[in-house]
Amino acid sequence: MAGKIVRRHSDTKIWRLLIILVLLIFIGFLTFGNIQLMKKRAGLNQEMSKLKNQLEEINVQIKANSAKITPDNSSASLEKAAREELNLMKAGESVVAFPEKIESEVDKTEGLLQKIKDKPK
Repeated sequence: MAGKIVRRHSDTKIWRLLIILVLLIFIGFLTFGNIQLMKKRAGLNQEMSKLKNQLEEINVQIKANSAKITPDNSSASLEKAAREELNLMKAGESVVAFPEKIESEVDKTEGLLQKIKDKPK
């Protein structure tokens, strides 16, 4: 009988160790996830502050440009100025813009047929 008691005692030690190990692993995963969330939150806060600064700059530009507006300006000229100078668009409108660098690179490239055609004989 004494052998069974010792065996049960050693079995309970093993189970306790396994439970402690599983809990430590679980706590480790929670800690790692929390650290990742804190880093992501810091990055998002930094991006949000940049966007706020950009919004403030746009508001300053709008105020500066609104001082230039006179009552005789037509709505078409105001819309044109808003689009060209402030890069604004109407609600629900989709705008496609291509950077100048890419457009100039596309103009420089030649197709294979053009190279064959222009090849000196």
